[in-house]
Amino acid sequence: MGYVPQGIKPNPRPQLTIKGRWLEQIGFYVGSPVIIKIEQGKLIIEIDLRV
Repeated sequence: MGYVPQGIKPNPRPQLTIKGRWLEQIGFYVGSPVIIKIEQGKLIIEIDLRV
């Protein structure tokens, strides 16, 4: 977990970057639509198969 710089503004925003070839191996490709669900203490990222 990191933070996005906001210049001189206080309270930086949290940022999460996920990358790697392993994402392709499980079906996440560049430009693929995703669904992000939020649950208690979890972020769930799924491929949007409705498209």
